[in-house]
Parts: sequence; C-alpha cells; structure tokens
Amino acid sequence: MINVELSSIWSCVSLPQLLSCEKDLFDAHLHLRSNQPGAPEFLGWLGQPDAVTAKTIHAIRKACETISGQCDTLVVAGSGEGYLAAKAGVEMLGGRYRNLLDSRMRIVFTGDSLASSDWIALCRLLEGHEFCLLLLSREGAELEMCTASRALRWLMERRYGQGAKQRVYVSALPESPLAVMAKEEGFTYLPMAQCLAGGVSALNAGTLLVLAAAGIDPLGVLEGAAEGFSQYDLRAFENPVWMYAGARYALTQKGRSTECLGCFTPDFGAFGAWWQQYFLRHTCREGAGAMPVYLPLPSALDAMDTVAQGKDQRVFETLLQVPERCFQKVNIEMDWKDYDGLGFLAGKTLLDAQEGSFQAVLQAHTDLDVPVIQVSMQTLDAAGVGELFYFFELAGAISACACGVDPFDGACAGASRALAKQLLGG
Repeated sequence: MINVELSSIWSCVSLPQLLSCEKDLFDAHLHLRSNQPGAPEFLGWLGQPDAVTAKTIHAIRKACETISGQCDTLVVAGSGEGYLAAKAGVEMLGGRYRNLLDSRMRIVFTGDSLASSDWIALCRLLEGHEFCLLLLSREGAELEMCTASRALRWLMERRYGQGAKQRVYVSALPESPLAVMAKEEGFTYLPMAQCLAGGVSALNAGTLLVLAAAGIDPLGVLEGAAEGFSQYDLRAFENPVWMYAGARYALTQKGRSTECLGCFTPDFGAFGAWWQQYFLRHTCREGAGAMPVYLPLPSALDAMDTVAQGKDQRVFETLLQVPERCFQKVNIEMDWKDYDGLGFLAGKTLLDAQEGSFQAVLQAHTDLDVPVIQVSMQTLDAAGVGELFYFFELAGAISACACGVDPFDGACAGASRALAKQLLGG
C-alpha cells in the first residue's frame, strides 16, 4: 500500500480543519463509487469478475506476441493521459535510457508534436528497422495525433503494401472516430473501458499493450490497480487516498493554489508529465483546485527554494519517494584537490546524497512554513506501478468532486482545438 505522511502540513492546516473536510470527501467518494447496481463506478471494470480481466489480458498478450513476431520497434502515436501513462510506465520500470540499453523491443513515442523536425527525426529512427504502429487516444481527433497517424500509415503502405494493415493496432473508446477507422480498415482493435473515467485512465488496454511490448507484465499492473480498487474504497482518513486528497482540499481552502510535485528519481520525469496533465484536466476547473507543477529533483531545487522563500505563500509541495531500481551501491569518487569543497562526501554513496537532499528539502521548506505532503511507494514493480496510477487517479477525482467540480465533464475542453481546425479551413 502507498503511504502518505502529513506531519509537515500542520503549520498551515490544523488536524480539526482537516477532519472537518470529512463530509465533503465522503460525498465526493460516494459520487464516484456508490457501489449500487447500475450506478456509475469510477474505473468499475477493475472490480469485474476475473473472467473479464482474463479476456482483456489474453487480447493484450496475443497482440503483443504478434507485434514481437512482426518487428523490432513499436511506434506509439497518441495523445492524452493513456499515452502519457504508457510512456511513464515504460520509463519507471525500464529507465529513461531503455531504448539505448535494452536489446528488446524499442518503444518510440510520437503524435504529441506538430514540428517538421520531429517527423524527420522519426523517419531516420525507423530506417533499417521493422516497425508496427499503435494509435492510442480516447477519441483520435487531436490534430497532432491525426497528422502523425496519417503520415505513419502512408509510410507503412509504401513499405509493407497490403501487409501494412496487419501492423496497425488501435486503442480508443468504442464508437469513436478512431474505433470506426480501425473496424473499417481491418486494424487490430483494443477497446477502452466505457466505465466512468475509463477513457482517460492510465490502466486502459492500449497503455497495457505498450507496457507488455516493453516486457512489463500487464496482469501484474492490473493486479496492483485492482488491489488499490479494493483497499482504497475505505471511506475514512485511514485511507491514504483520503489523506492525500483531503490535504490537497484543505490546503486549497486555505489559499494554497499551486501544488509542486517533486521526485528525486529521474526515471519518473514522464510520470510527472502524466500527473501534471491528469490533475490539470480533471481538477483545475471553474477556478477550483490547485495548479499542478512537476519539478524534477535535484535539478529544480533552486527553483523550489526560490518559491518557498516568497512572502505571499500560495504553494504547497508533495514529495514522491520511490524505491531504487538499481540495488548496486555507487560510491562518490574522491578528488584530492577538492576544488568543489565537497571532500566530506568521500566514502558516501549516491543514495546517501539523495536521501540527505530529500531530508534537507523537507526540513528547510517546513521551516519556511511551506506545507509538504509525503507520498511513498513500497515496491517498484508492475503491481506497484498499477497501484500508483490508481492512487493518483482516484485522489484527483475525489479532490475535484469535493470542490463541486465534475472531473470527467468533456464539455469543458476542446475550444482551442476546434478553433485551430476552423482557422485551417475545417
């Protein structure tokens, strides 16, 4: 289970003030999961019978085996939370240098840019490599994703002819334009769940297919999420989701309008991008919620310190602690001339330096009356990643509902995209 520590927020929020949020959190949780027959259930498919999960996993593994026999590179063209989650999951468990260090399937992400240089670079990456294409989007209507889809399918038709159709995989909501194209063109189609938040979840079939292609067990990811689905349904502050969501809610009520998420693990940069987009899209509506900002540590320490020292404090922080993927101790080298004045580090490890920096941030910012929420995960494996995604998805949704905001109201988005199409002649 994920642990949440709130001992460093009491300078801004008292325990009675936090507990006073209980009714709002309870109502928000009830709105998302009433556990009543026929009522909407937040990611309710995680609680369905094992036979349903087995069918989904079988389809994912079958597609993964086919891809492995067809190519050495999987190109993922997409947008939205599922696309970002796929990239995050691959890097969390495989490392940000995975494509350079791993001899298994290369995973290349595209469809999130309209830059010509990005397309040219992708074409160069694919030269001399066999590749398959996964289109991963809730609707498949985003301009950047659609242009990438058109270009890649054209490239595949030139290279593979009629066989190109057997190399294209699609994951989207049923009846979406992308799903209609998949069925009419004969592409392999993996539907996204139609339950509440199913189309925006990190746990959809397309994301799991990317993780499977990267050598990550999709069943393990789902088992971790399903464990969270069961454990985090507790309607009380003993629930870590309630602790995090409640602290966020109470702090925003006190005028803290920006949340900075910091993590010392470089492989979590893509996760930070996913977290930032998910919370932006589903909690920051109608003037409610805290603006989410991801800061990679230690490179952003100076920026965090600058913000923390401001007189008009509107920031609170969440520090995410994750286990090391590498169990090998790396010593800090000795420099006899000690130009940098850090000779005292001799004999210590990089992990020692990281832990010391974490404690320094925690103590220094607490002393400056910046509330700090600590979130830590116990295991960094497939199940741990599934649980982590579910934890933040549920916490974000509860935070939004507690503020009176519908986190999954699609009508709130799309103005800029609609205008862009209009300006381009659509």
